[in-house]
Amino acid sequence: MKKTILEIYALAVCFFAVACFVITLGLAMWDIVELSAPEFTVSNHNFECYQSDEAYRDCNASKHKYTREESPEIFPAGKELTNSRVKSYEKIIKSERRQALQGLVQKLIILLINALVFFGHWRLAKSSRESHS
Repeated sequence: MKKTILEIYALAVCFFAVACFVITLGLAMWDIVELSAPEFTVSNHNFECYQSDEAYRDCNASKHKYTREESPEIFPAGKELTNSRVKSYEKIIKSERRQALQGLVQKLIILLINALVFFGHWRLAKSSRESHS
């Protein structure tokens, strides 16, 4: 069975579309994990900084608002420190979920375009094969 240039081209595009599909699907799966378990996917540095009040203070005490020479803010202590740490951690988790959702939507768009390219070229290869049989 002799293949035409058009059929070879269409099958090559299908091959690369499948490879792109597999890679993008793997990345989308990570976004799903990130969306469902953001505590697991948050960076190790951020995770460690929010495990205790002392760790939170150590990670954040060097921020500009606490070290500036003209009227530095006083770092919170006690219950205020705990509340600040919890609120900040909730923001980190919310941000992680939002980032995961954005990534998932991007991957779904890529998968949709990829499917359109694949099926269009698959039909082209099929029609090329049928017309030269």
